[in-house]
Amino acid sequence: MEEYLRYWSILKRRWLPTSIVFMTLLALSIVKTIIETPLYQAGGQLVLKKNSTSSLTGVGNQLGQLESSVSGRPLGTEVAVLRSLPLAEKVISNLELNMNPLIFLKDLEVTNIENTDILEVYFTSEDPRKAASIVNALMKIYIENDINANRAQTRSARDFIAQQLPVRKAALQTAERRLQFFKQQNRVLDLKAEAASSVGILTDLDKQVAAARSDLSSQTARLQSIQSLFGITSQQAVINGFVGESPSTTSVLGQLQDIQQKIAVTALRLTDTHPTMIDLKKEEVILKRELAKRIEQSFIGKAGRLNQIKEPDRIVQLRTLGLQQGILSQYAAAEAERLSLQVRLKSLAQVIESYRQRANTLPQLELQQRQLEREIAATETSYQNLLARYQELQVAENLQVSNARIVTPALIPGVPIKSRQYINLLQGLIGGIVLGVATAFVLERLDTTIKTSKSAKDLLGYNLLGYIPPFPNGGFIPEVIVRKQPDSPISEAFRMLQTNLRFFNSEQSIKVIVISSAVPKEGKSTIAANLAFSISQLGRNVLLVDADLRNPSQHKIWEIPNEVGLSNVLKRQLDLNLAVNEIIPNLEVLTAGELNHNPASLLDSSQMAVFVAQVAQKYDFVIIDTSPLTVAADATILGKLSNGILFVVRPGVADSTSVSLSKEMLDKADQNVLGVAMNGINANQPDSSYYAISRV
Repeated sequence: MEEYLRYWSILKRRWLPTSIVFMTLLALSIVKTIIETPLYQAGGQLVLKKNSTSSLTGVGNQLGQLESSVSGRPLGTEVAVLRSLPLAEKVISNLELNMNPLIFLKDLEVTNIENTDILEVYFTSEDPRKAASIVNALMKIYIENDINANRAQTRSARDFIAQQLPVRKAALQTAERRLQFFKQQNRVLDLKAEAASSVGILTDLDKQVAAARSDLSSQTARLQSIQSLFGITSQQAVINGFVGESPSTTSVLGQLQDIQQKIAVTALRLTDTHPTMIDLKKEEVILKRELAKRIEQSFIGKAGRLNQIKEPDRIVQLRTLGLQQGILSQYAAAEAERLSLQVRLKSLAQVIESYRQRANTLPQLELQQRQLEREIAATETSYQNLLARYQELQVAENLQVSNARIVTPALIPGVPIKSRQYINLLQGLIGGIVLGVATAFVLERLDTTIKTSKSAKDLLGYNLLGYIPPFPNGGFIPEVIVRKQPDSPISEAFRMLQTNLRFFNSEQSIKVIVISSAVPKEGKSTIAANLAFSISQLGRNVLLVDADLRNPSQHKIWEIPNEVGLSNVLKRQLDLNLAVNEIIPNLEVLTAGELNHNPASLLDSSQMAVFVAQVAQKYDFVIIDTSPLTVAADATILGKLSNGILFVVRPGVADSTSVSLSKEMLDKADQNVLGVAMNGINANQPDSSYYAISRV
């Protein structure tokens, strides 16, 4: 039951918007029923499926096909196309209708028959012929547009391919030239055959090198045996051979041999100092010189070798032995063979190195050749495909390809559609009730402000010190109504408030109180001014301090200047006695003074604590007006310096979130909350759903 009462209270509180919504819908349904005239509806059917012409010809079989939507069917897209503004404008133009395209679309209905590819097109009009002609014209224009769209798509694709064909052909020619240059540069004919033949050639060359090395070793051993047998070097053997066979040296060599024999015989009889021995030796020296000269003439161009004939007698001995010709022939043959083998080995080594270098480069050359051939194949395939596609598109452009076909043309309707007069009235009545109630509850849900004083008390849990009724002016202009109307119920409410402050806090002496609220516009400054004036009427000396340094308002309420005030006193720029403004005997007001860029640091300073202690001794009662709790932490700072905080709540202005946040801030700061003053509510209706949303 309580739940129904709460719903009823919501409807009572929101009766005005609920009534407006209900009456509006009901009136609209009545007006629609009165002015409604008989309407005719003509309908036709379109079937949408893939065109079979392209499939049969094999040309352009992808043109104009219906693309599947997310749900797997494209009919939703085609419905939107049929209801598009360009088609509507074209139908209006073709039929020369005097209609707005938007109104045309409003009377047009396109639906899909479930589980089919058929679209139903309906048009509603007061003229049955007009309705039928519009449906038929729309279906015809839709099919024409579909054909033109397919042609345009084909033409666009053909033009694009025509631009790409020269590019792909040039790319193919470039790739072919690169392959040709590669083969010419690297002398490539058939890399696989060349690689196979290289293995055989290298094997044969290795065999030849082994045979040549064997022959070289044999000839070298043969030369060494000749040299060790006769004790001569190879060069000496050659020279001696040439000397022995030279006709120019034969006679001199014979004479030298004869003199040497004479010297040997004479030495048996005579001493070396004998004149005969001396003459023979001189003749020997002369003959040796002549022999050397003859040898030099025999070795023209080879004089450098004469320095190696240090013992000409050796030539004589060899000649005596008759061995020159044999040594020469054997040694010459062996030396020539050995030199030939060395040259052959060197040549074979160069050939083998050349083949091995070529063999090492063959894999890389083969890889490069394959890459070039693949590039040619890919480019040629792309070019051939583009060329075939271009020829296909040339043919497809002339096809009449469409995905739509008229199944049932629209006929002229002979009977108007069923009258909806009663249905309109019933819809208006039911819709008005439902939408009106929904409006009330939506507004209630969107409105997060506290509705009643009971909800505020349940949310806060503090002592309720009094109710302040709505001001006569609606609260838009803050005023000291206790001063203007001392006998009014509002003045009595403030006197009750200051009495409850003493009654509910009888255990402690209340001298300094801070007045704050959760959010702005709850009337805390107005309550502070009227409460201060009410207490001063009891003969108590009262100081009202405007500590809302961010948005001061006490100077506006009392219509006094704000050049100097609390900020100047705290900065020690002015003495307190010079800063206060006397309103009436027993009531003085200290305005905020000049604005400060950091009010919190000023209020949380030691000067503020000294100021509070000073005014608590000087005055009987000090009321401090501060910023809202959700705006700044000024109230929690000053609450620690005072006897407590008076929390002002105005239902209809304060929302539950801000009030809950303010309570949480006060509890965390361990503030002494003296109680709550409900603003804008009559004391005889504290839990009424009525509240004023005006600013106090």
